[in-house]
Amino acid sequence: MSKREIKGWGLRWAWRSTGEVASIPPLGQAAYGKIHAVATTVLDGLPVAVTASQDGSLALWDLATQQQIGSTLTGHAGSVYGLATATLDGRPVAVSASNDKSARVWDLATGRPIGSPFTAHDGIVRGVTTSTLNGRAVAVTGGSDGAVRVWDLATGEQLAKPFIPYEYAAKHVATAELDGRTVVVSNSALGEIRISDLATGEQLGEPFTAHKDTVSTLATTTLHGRPVVVTGGHYDGTVRVWDLATRRMVGEPWTGHDRGVDGVAFTTIDDRPVALSAGVDRTVRLWDLATGKQLHVFTGHTDYVWSVDVAVLDDRPVAVTGGSDGRVRVWDLRFGLEAAESSVGQMRAVTTATVDGQRVVVTGGDDHSVRLWDLTSGQPIGQPLTGHNGPIRALATVDDRAVAVTGSDDCTVRIWDLATGKQLGAPLTRHTAAVSSVATSSATGQPLAVTAGADKTVRVWNLATGQEIGAPGVSHRRWVRAVGTAVVDGAPVSVSGAFHGGLRVRDLASNRAISSSQHHGTPVLQLATTEVGGRAVALTASEVRWNRQRDVPVELWEVATNRLIGKLPVVNVELLAVASLDGQPVAVTTKGSLVEVWDLTTRRQLGRRLQLPGVVTAIAMNESGDIVGCFASGVAVFAAE
Repeated sequence: MSKREIKGWGLRWAWRSTGEVASIPPLGQAAYGKIHAVATTVLDGLPVAVTASQDGSLALWDLATQQQIGSTLTGHAGSVYGLATATLDGRPVAVSASNDKSARVWDLATGRPIGSPFTAHDGIVRGVTTSTLNGRAVAVTGGSDGAVRVWDLATGEQLAKPFIPYEYAAKHVATAELDGRTVVVSNSALGEIRISDLATGEQLGEPFTAHKDTVSTLATTTLHGRPVVVTGGHYDGTVRVWDLATRRMVGEPWTGHDRGVDGVAFTTIDDRPVALSAGVDRTVRLWDLATGKQLHVFTGHTDYVWSVDVAVLDDRPVAVTGGSDGRVRVWDLRFGLEAAESSVGQMRAVTTATVDGQRVVVTGGDDHSVRLWDLTSGQPIGQPLTGHNGPIRALATVDDRAVAVTGSDDCTVRIWDLATGKQLGAPLTRHTAAVSSVATSSATGQPLAVTAGADKTVRVWNLATGQEIGAPGVSHRRWVRAVGTAVVDGAPVSVSGAFHGGLRVRDLASNRAISSSQHHGTPVLQLATTEVGGRAVALTASEVRWNRQRDVPVELWEVATNRLIGKLPVVNVELLAVASLDGQPVAVTTKGSLVEVWDLTTRRQLGRRLQLPGVVTAIAMNESGDIVGCFASGVAVFAAE
């Protein structure tokens, strides 16, 4: 870029129709595969997450920037399934438990191990937690040898004798305060829960069975001032709360997961205690700890979710999860708690505008409405703009005016004053089928809109008068999916994508045909116009299903000559948008939930690939470099960094 170097894009906000900020896109793809454990802490005043993987390595992530910190931490010879964090001599550390029969302590500031590994277990180590004993920071581990062991984090010394409460593996361990002493809560491979004195290993009271079958996770907290343990069932998929003093279940089992529960964590939102559960059904669920009411379901992982922990990010409580899809995800819990159902429906069109000095996002969707959102905060602005009687498929704004033009399945084109929220004039009704594309231009000295759709026509409208200019362009044989505007040799033109894969160019002032390319390729699904090297250029993306080849690239066409001048190194693009960023042309492309940005001068990718919480249904970029994407019934904004 000529004026500034764009390093990438960071998520500013993401919002769903349910009222909550959606999951922050994954922090990264673990090159080492499945993420088995996640724990959070604070490093140099910043919230971070530690993840443990299938190959035995650990990674550290900055939750604010969504970037990995440093290199992976290696040393284990087997998968790591247990992970906990603590503070040792004022510095944050992590303790990992591995299938290699050891546990290790890591200095998170340096990424180096502290001391020698803990190797006394005669079997796989999967359970680990941290606590204090007689003023010393300790780790508690549980192994497949049935033993629970306590370790001094500073020296690596094993404290007291190990206690062996189980004939089979001690799978999970947690600590709590019960009757004035610190206790260890553990479970066996068969689901039996035992409570032991941390200092002596003495078993306190009789064991109890939390689930009919295997307990796949457990964690401790307090509820109404009493210590409780919350367990997840491997086969029954329920979450249960148990009073540690009475060994009795509090309330009824929580149901919602349709498969095993493998992670539990707790936090408080507005003085309301809540719990999170992570499941094999690929969901993360938010519960009211006191009542067991399910408050929200977070979806986005594409495979088992193994672990969950909580942190505070920008003064907001968040959950951090990891799973078999190799992704680390962050979820804003406050908006999950405050979610209020609405009927936004899927959003199909998006753009940006400035209204009364405020930068806004404008969306149109299946609920027939136009909606405005604050570009900075993500908060909805005003009431939806209503009038269409069908889904809104196309949307554009007019240069230097707070005016939007929309096209709908109801066959109409409507003009909106975004400042007042009112429709300007009567709907434009000449189309006889769904309107699929809209572009605007002021290059003729008056605001014009070009519209196209399923009636195979391209029409031009004077937005000031509502009158159609010239006769409709009817040379297309099929649905016209995409139109744009450009200036060629000082003359404003419209550019439309043809079914045979080429372009049709028309004089904008009269809507008369100028030229048509004879590409005879695949139908143009997406089209966007810009200038590259002083030439008007159209970018096209075609429908893959019409192509016998496996990969269909994004093509660049010179509008003046209808000549193919190049391709982007990206294939099978579903959505396409362009912008001028610091005077340089860029393109934004999407495939599924992935978003990529391209420098059109060099045809190289800018920054890292982005990912939305769902399949992208609309995409746009403004002159400030903000990328706006819609996904199902949500919208997200990424800011240039």
